Amino acid sequence: MKRALLALVLVTSACSSAVYGTAAPIPGAENLAVIDAPGTAAALAAVKTAAEAVFSYDSTDRAAFDRTAEEHLTGSAKTQYTALFEQVRNNPQPVRLTTRVLTAAALELTGNRVRALTVLEQVNGTSKGLATVAFTALAAGGRWRLSDIAVSPAQPPPAPHAEDGSAAGLRDSALAGARAAVTALASADSADPEGTYARAEAVTAEPLLSEYRTNKTAYVDGIRKSGVRAVVPPDLMTGVTTVTGAKATLLVYVNVQVTDAAGQTTTKPVTATLDLVRADGRWKASGLRSVTAS
Repeated sequence: MKRALLALVLVTSACSSAVYGTAAPIPGAENLAVIDAPGTAAALAAVKTAAEAVFSYDSTDRAAFDRTAEEHLTGSAKTQYTALFEQVRNNPQPVRLTTRVLTAAALELTGNRVRALTVLEQVNGTSKGLATVAFTALAAGGRWRLSDIAVSPAQPPPAPHAEDGSAAGLRDSALAGARAAVTALASADSADPEGTYARAEAVTAEPLLSEYRTNKTAYVDGIRKSGVRAVVPPDLMTGVTTVTGAKATLLVYVNVQVTDAAGQTTTKPVTATLDLVRADGRWKASGLRSVTAS
């Protein structure tokens, strides 16, 4: 039995087949995500519309599946979509899934292509689930269609713009700061609890800093007694939602690798909203909130 990968699978079955996207940054292309505010908003709105349409499903109207795929999908996304829904469509029980995008951030916007990190909330009767999905969409003929679907994604970021005072430089310095902050905050080593705390404190600013300092003893004792080692892989995903001067808010997704005292390693997915402030010449975390169902 494989781990369920998408909310639509989580609420209808305990088993699933893995479906991973293949999208990657376009080398040398200028990334206009957030920089082109109207373009970013329009692309994210299109991704939201398409994602909510294709990941909602009513087993009493099976023909709608093909119509929706034709309208909103192109390229490899069609095959990925079919694979994701294979078990759901073969389920003899009635299924009525309603999906909405809780939050989204543009990772890359280059001409007619956008990559977006999204959190989907899906409801089937009284069951509810969340999934983090990276979509790539292409614009053609005046409309956007999803071209790649990556569930529980791990994709490299675009090449960063130099921190030269430009809007792109500010955005990408915030992204780098977010990756550094999340790496420190989500990592842990029970063999070095004081060092784990010190690394976390070093990347925090108020009001999060006061929370860490107030709870330092419990934090350190908890890490020591846990017997675990948590490592953040380099392919964590971050997307800026807002950045203005010395403040930024980002959507973050990472699969933390947790090794217990017996040497068994499991993956802990973390999706969160991260607030950053510019302090002491660097970006620091002022708030961190898990994305939860409504």
